[in-house]
Amino acid sequence: MKLKSILTLVRRRARVTLLPAALVLLLGPCADRAEGAAPDSETLPQITVEHGRFEPSELLVPANTAFKLRVTNKDSATIEFESFELHRERAVEPGETITVFMPSLSPGSYKFVDDFHSDTPEGVIVAR
Repeated sequence: MKLKSILTLVRRRARVTLLPAALVLLLGPCADRAEGAAPDSETLPQITVEHGRFEPSELLVPANTAFKLRVTNKDSATIEFESFELHRERAVEPGETITVFMPSLSPGSYKFVDDFHSDTPEGVIVAR
């Protein structure tokens, strides 16, 4: 066998052997998503509405950093997460969790309410 033929054969075998390993390395991080795990769900700030109250009623977030906020409605009626100061307004159906994209906030306090239920105590996002 010629040296050129041997090198070609080695390259082909290396590709066949390395391709599955490369795919596992590249697609491995996607496996959790394919199985339904929400990326960063544990690290995202979260607010839950249950029994007509926001929990937590005061949410601390880093200042000067845009972030995503998860809002979950555990009540039996649709709520509307609204912040006039942040220009955000989203309806959340019972049992639903939404993600609200929040802008970079200057240090300070920003109120939010359930605009559909005036008896729900307001909450506040505090950026520090």
